[in-house]
Amino acid sequence: MAEFSKAIDMRIIEKLRGEPLFTERLFEDIITGRVFPSIRDGYVKFHYGGTFMFRYDGAFATICQVGFVPQADDEFIDVDETLLAGMKPQARFVDAYEQIRYRCMWSSGLRGGDVPALYKFSFAAYHCEWYFVLDMGDLLGGHLYYYNSHDLLLMDAHTGRLLFCRAVSYSDMQLALAEEVKNIADQLEEYRNLIAKHRDEIISWYGQYTRAMQALTGIGLPAPTGVCGDCGLLIYGFDEDQQNGKLKKITDSLTKMGWPVCAVRDISDVTPETLFTRLGGDAA
Repeated sequence: MAEFSKAIDMRIIEKLRGEPLFTERLFEDIITGRVFPSIRDGYVKFHYGGTFMFRYDGAFATICQVGFVPQADDEFIDVDETLLAGMKPQARFVDAYEQIRYRCMWSSGLRGGDVPALYKFSFAAYHCEWYFVLDMGDLLGGHLYYYNSHDLLLMDAHTGRLLFCRAVSYSDMQLALAEEVKNIADQLEEYRNLIAKHRDEIISWYGQYTRAMQALTGIGLPAPTGVCGDCGLLIYGFDEDQQNGKLKKITDSLTKMGWPVCAVRDISDVTPETLFTRLGGDAA
């Protein structure tokens, strides 16, 4: 289960606001929907291309294969050992930012999937007065049956309701229909129980979260007031034959069991409004 009980360190948020890498590079990509920010216990993460680009806990860090950018006019030139031995890395992330973005996209591979299409619906980028994506990542924990799956947290700005949603690529699903439906139903039941058990902690954490994001970005956010009882399921990435075949059997079975499901071929076609209205259920 994700940790919802600890306080956000506002000193980190305040320090981050003055960092050149944030003010000169990241902020513009956040408000244009290319980078998705998320706050965790003790640090802030910045996602790009389906993977994380930077982590900030008072100082920026990233993985070596992404952040180690050589000082070269042309990064793609051929090098021999003599050049390699004398080549130095860029000393600042802010100077290597464009190359780091490229490397994040290249390194994410299948892990990135199509989920970056949803970055444009973040609270910072999506100029909608009703629904938006507040958080993204592995938010609820639990048993992950699929490699390429992500949790989304949607918010209804009118009522303050939160809705957890799991996005799963159809290509990641197993072949045995009966086992598949059982696995999905078991996970949704697990999430329902986690939401019910930690409802107060979730509301408290995301109350802090919205205040911290507002302080960081200057963008106004409503305070959460409730959490929808179910975690909805978004299935994406399938063709017409799959939609009318096994996928229909899966969605029909889950719907009959009372689970909210939304299936879209192209994840870029879905909106927070669609997800919340089809998966929202009752506020609790």
